[in-house]
Amino acid sequence: MVRYGVLGSPELRVDGRAVEVARPRNRAVLSFLLLNADRPVTIEMLINALWGEEPPKTARAQVHTVISAVRRLLPPTAAEQLTWDGVGYRLGLGRDELDHAEFGRLLAEARHHPEPAEAVRLLREGLALWRGEALSGVDAPFVAAVRTRLQEERFQAHALLADLELAAGRHTELVPELTALSAEFPYREDIAGRLARALHLSGRQTEALEVVRAVRSLLAEEYGVDLGRELAELECVMLRGELSAPKPPGTTRSAATSTPASHGPRQLPRAARGFVGRESELATLEALLDGPADEGRTISVTGPAGVGKTSLVVRWAHSVAGQFPDGQLFVDLHGYDDGDHEPAARVLERFLLALGVPDGQIPAGTSAREDLYRSSVAGRRLLVVLDNARGYEQIRPLIPGAPESLTVVTSRGVLGALVAETGALQVRLGMLSLDEAVEVLARIAGPDRVAASPDAARELARLCGGLPLALRISAARLASQPTVQLSRLAEELGPDDRRLSELGLPDGELTVTRALDHTYRRLTPEQAALFRLMGLHPGHHLCSAAAGALSGTGPLSATASARVRGLLRALEGVHLLDQAMPDRYQMHDLVRLFARQIAAAVPDEQTAGLPRLFEWYVAVADAAQRLIDPTGIFLTPVLDSPWVGPMPFTEQAGAKEWFVLETDNLMAATRQAAALGRHRPTWQLAAAMAGGLLNTHKLDLLAEAQDLGIGAAGELGDQLAAAVLTHNKAVALTLRRDPLAQAHYERAIEVYRRHGDAQRVARGTLHLGNLHFHLKRLDDAVRCYEDSIETARVLDDPYLLAKALANLALIRTNLGDHERACELFASAADVSEANGAAADAAIFRGQLALALHRLGRNGEALELSRRSLETARQLGNPLFTGRMLEQIGMVESEQGRAAEARSAWEEALGLLEAVGSPEAEAVRNRLRAYRPEL
Repeated sequence: MVRYGVLGSPELRVDGRAVEVARPRNRAVLSFLLLNADRPVTIEMLINALWGEEPPKTARAQVHTVISAVRRLLPPTAAEQLTWDGVGYRLGLGRDELDHAEFGRLLAEARHHPEPAEAVRLLREGLALWRGEALSGVDAPFVAAVRTRLQEERFQAHALLADLELAAGRHTELVPELTALSAEFPYREDIAGRLARALHLSGRQTEALEVVRAVRSLLAEEYGVDLGRELAELECVMLRGELSAPKPPGTTRSAATSTPASHGPRQLPRAARGFVGRESELATLEALLDGPADEGRTISVTGPAGVGKTSLVVRWAHSVAGQFPDGQLFVDLHGYDDGDHEPAARVLERFLLALGVPDGQIPAGTSAREDLYRSSVAGRRLLVVLDNARGYEQIRPLIPGAPESLTVVTSRGVLGALVAETGALQVRLGMLSLDEAVEVLARIAGPDRVAASPDAARELARLCGGLPLALRISAARLASQPTVQLSRLAEELGPDDRRLSELGLPDGELTVTRALDHTYRRLTPEQAALFRLMGLHPGHHLCSAAAGALSGTGPLSATASARVRGLLRALEGVHLLDQAMPDRYQMHDLVRLFARQIAAAVPDEQTAGLPRLFEWYVAVADAAQRLIDPTGIFLTPVLDSPWVGPMPFTEQAGAKEWFVLETDNLMAATRQAAALGRHRPTWQLAAAMAGGLLNTHKLDLLAEAQDLGIGAAGELGDQLAAAVLTHNKAVALTLRRDPLAQAHYERAIEVYRRHGDAQRVARGTLHLGNLHFHLKRLDDAVRCYEDSIETARVLDDPYLLAKALANLALIRTNLGDHERACELFASAADVSEANGAAADAAIFRGQLALALHRLGRNGEALELSRRSLETARQLGNPLFTGRMLEQIGMVESEQGRAAEARSAWEEALGLLEAVGSPEAEAVRNRLRAYRPEL
């Protein structure tokens, strides 16, 4: 079992045993990941957290190194939860694995618990988790603000605990606790005020007044300010001898501490069973009640169908009902039901009757009813819940003008006009975490049943996608069928084509499909068509340009591009899409299944849409790989509709970033094209993404994509395409040191020869030499490289010539002929520089540094390695960067600089591990064996 702590010095415990996180930067990164648990943390976020506005040039590489170090600290099961999701690093946590998360849960439960004694127990349990100052010993730019926020949460818990204890009459017992806290934070007036109350009510009036005077003196001397109004008024009350024992605190807003008045409407429906989580959303709602009482207050709670908006609002409304003694009004506006939604005039009539207006005095027109409604609520403290609103015009007449009242609106739409006109606070609900989803099943179906089949419960929760409606339906089915095993229901939900039909109750009134259909029916024809098409997209997210390709409108002009973005915003506005990052849209799994279900009724859309999408990916990926590798030889795609729109990048760095974002989509599109038997886009996608996958060292995906492409090209009888793809796969196998690559190279070279393609023959021969070199077949490698050098000179191919010279140099230095190796490396670098290939030249000079080191010319070797390292970092090439760091470490160690050597090797290891390079093992062994003399 793993436990993490940030409420004190950063702490990592495995099965109760403390694991030391010795290095300061490791502590900082682990702390930052914990504070952002279950969310993607980008490299930029980590750089800003560690260095602020002035990061070093090596920041990105150092981040990779520290992440690798943190992962090595964790036990295997926990290390698996630290993943890279294409956007950032994500550290997954289970329930209560982090002390701060557990503290937040206990504080939220205490705030809303109906029994003061139990609330006290929860608060004391939470405060016991604090081991000192939060993030003690962590020194990084992000710490100060976080520490202040965490400390404020601690103060809130102490204040609430003191209020509850004072209300229970435990004044004397509270004094030592508050005295110690006030001594630790002498400037906190809220703590001082509660200590003064406890002392005064314990009969120690003089000491109580002295507490106030001490705070006044401290504030005046240190900050030049006087006491706050509340503490000053408390002093006056104590001086007059009028202080009495307080009533239970209203801040808890529980049923026990906030009893509603006996008059006024009480329209809140029963709270649903099985409510779980939502601590942050409840805290946001709670905070609004602490705002100025003279300002009108409105909250908009939005989210997709079935996400639990009504459950959240009703539960919270019951907990704060006592704060609105003049009543609570509630209406379901049926904004997305099949039938007519509730018109404002009808709702106003119901509200006026509930407020005591006689039926005969209610006017007929909407405007007149609105005027009477506002007059009737003036001066009253009412809570108005407008559930399931369709749009702002439906609810505008129902929002009270009285500043003492509070209005909560739930809707599947974002209700931008409500926010713009009323300044409404927006609370957006997302899906439940996996642990929370399992807890929903346990609360409704029974904890023993879930505990008996934990794996099946988690699988069932996963299939429900964290959607509360789906979870409740599944739990209700389990509850109604006590003999049915969880694993059986999970099996029934497993197949994509059956899941939506299984997520419903027998009477048909409550189904996920019906809830989504209510939203879908409100779309315009153009919005509905794009929604159906986006369900066909095989990846997890897509950009607006890809959506335009799917729909056929394509971003060929500013007008068309704006129209597509407008349609995407409309779908996002009703939560059928989410924007995960700028211009990246995704669907919830169940929403995607619904979109595909209704798309099946319009087969012509799929027939036309998917080929357009495949061709867009082919065109853009091909353009990207040509930017990434200007010296490459690529097949020219043959497209039915050549892409003439703008590319999402204009330079090499942008092309690399695009590949990182789109790799999963490209692979998904390739697999989908292959499954549909669309052979030409299959092999063209495989060929177009090869350069990007090779650049990011994603060798398993590279091999898989080329296999799919080889099969497709074979079906079409396209021998040259199949040979190029076979060649690409051989490169992937070579980097894995796999001898099977030889047969692939030989097949490809034979086809190249039949086609008279001497340039591809020469490059294939060069790469075959690389395989021989890695497998220690040095004589075979020399023959390949010498053939490549001769051919390169005949073809006047400087790229091929430089590569072959450098590779031959590697063999020479491995055979001990370092002088000849230096000559060859220098020649390779000169050829590259003469032809504008600065990046290749830097690599060759980095390899030259290795030969110089072996000659004992360490000063020159170190200087060249450092220059090459700087270039490697600028290129963003982790493999090259790791190799240069390893070389630097070797020179540093020989010159007796142990700390510098170890630091370079540790960073090299992190980079090489991150790309899955076999070279990481050599560096790891070097670190293990390194024992410099002290």
